[in-house]
Amino acid sequence: MKVAVCVKHAVDETELKLDQGGRPVLGGAAGKMSTFDKNAVEEALRLKSKHQGEVAVFMVGTADSKKTMKEALAMGADRGVLVSADPAAIDTFRTAEVLAAAIRRSGPYDVVICSEGSSDTYSGQVPPMLGELLGVPYVGYARKIEVSGQSAKIERSLEDSVETVESPLPLAVSVVSEINEPRYPTLIQIMQAGKKPIEELAADAVAPAGGYRQVSVPSMSSQPSTRKHVMIEGTPEEAAAKLVDALVKEGVLK
Repeated sequence: MKVAVCVKHAVDETELKLDQGGRPVLGGAAGKMSTFDKNAVEEALRLKSKHQGEVAVFMVGTADSKKTMKEALAMGADRGVLVSADPAAIDTFRTAEVLAAAIRRSGPYDVVICSEGSSDTYSGQVPPMLGELLGVPYVGYARKIEVSGQSAKIERSLEDSVETVESPLPLAVSVVSEINEPRYPTLIQIMQAGKKPIEELAADAVAPAGGYRQVSVPSMSSQPSTRKHVMIEGTPEEAAAKLVDALVKEGVLK
């Protein structure tokens, strides 16, 4: 079985700082593999372990993105394909377009796995676009994937229910975080990842630019938050009653 998994080198939201105006400081911001992409890589590796074959990692990014690619290789992927482009300067359709072209060039693949969305922008648009561009069935929000022969049974985690669907291979699927617990690579695996092949391709060479438009963000700001400091005095019984009254007035309790 050949499995393709798509990952993104995302801004590390836990390390993001704000300027005096409350705007995120993106220049020099730390990056990491998108949190949910680790679940996608883990699921690809589990399919490989069960059905044999290989796992190839695909990513659109700059040279700085290589550490995310190497992390996926350290987890156990066999090789990587890095399409050179600035993810912040192209729209989601262009991202899906170059990923699809790179996958077709390297494939065919039985399963293409993505996460439900990246941990920075979380648009969730690339996976279904990818399925459409590849001309294969797409199943989103998978929490369990079972492959048997030339078909797959997938449990989808919806808002208020769980849906089980079947699809022929090949297919594209996006996974939710509860599908698995990502593994942590050992020191030896991290060292071995440096010897695994990473093919670098130019985006326009893989998929000549068509009608897409470059994307710019005119403004960005954080959601302001305030905290109330309320001192409640009295005996434990009196303080508890005052606390309940305060929470009712704030609408926390009814």
